[in-house]
Amino acid sequence: MNLDIVNDLFNNLKENKFVQNFMKELSNYLENNLNSGNEEIPIIEDILSKNNFTTGNKNSIRWNLSDVISKYEQKNLDNDAIYFVKDKKDNVYTILKAENGNIEEVEINKKDMPSDVKINDVLKISNDNYVIDEVSTKELQEEIKNMAKEILDKQNINLNKHRKEGHLYVVTEELGNNRFLWDLTDAPKTEFEETDIPKDLLKIATEGMVLKYTNGKYEYYSDDGFERSEKIHSSS
Repeated sequence: MNLDIVNDLFNNLKENKFVQNFMKELSNYLENNLNSGNEEIPIIEDILSKNNFTTGNKNSIRWNLSDVISKYEQKNLDNDAIYFVKDKKDNVYTILKAENGNIEEVEINKKDMPSDVKINDVLKISNDNYVIDEVSTKELQEEIKNMAKEILDKQNINLNKHRKEGHLYVVTEELGNNRFLWDLTDAPKTEFEETDIPKDLLKIATEGMVLKYTNGKYEYYSDDGFERSEKIHSSS
């Protein structure tokens, strides 16, 4: 096809209203998605998304949030209530109010909040208005992170006790990116929730598959896990 003809067609398309609208929508889409990294995320969900936790420990971290906030509030020398911005939906913020060792979840409309308020901020009341306490925000977020790290460290210590070089493990249950494993090499039955399965193995690590722990990681071994477990049951 002649190059001039192609150029003419392209120029006509650019002037076409439909194409212009399409380009505008595409531009808006790209802009919104490029800015998605600035989306506010509750600190607990951010921590959980960046670390591998067992189901029980995920729940513990969520439950412990209120305790961390309550203990922090009780350390305050001014005895003022603090308001932790837990989450937001539309124009309503979910707030954890801590006062005198008690925690209460309340909802506050955006119009009643500071204009620059963000999820995970700590607020106090001054002159009948909510104000952001920058110092408390930084300190409390650090306390929350320390709580989660303590749980993660204990989890890893416990999991390392189950991870044994050369042992065979059958997958007994799939749970998201985690797998419940039964150590076939040990007796009696030892089952635990493993959080560190290689990504390429997750796609095929279904119930009944046997994994081998070698050089600090799991690898595929066989698909006869249930047959192996039956033999162990029958011989015990």
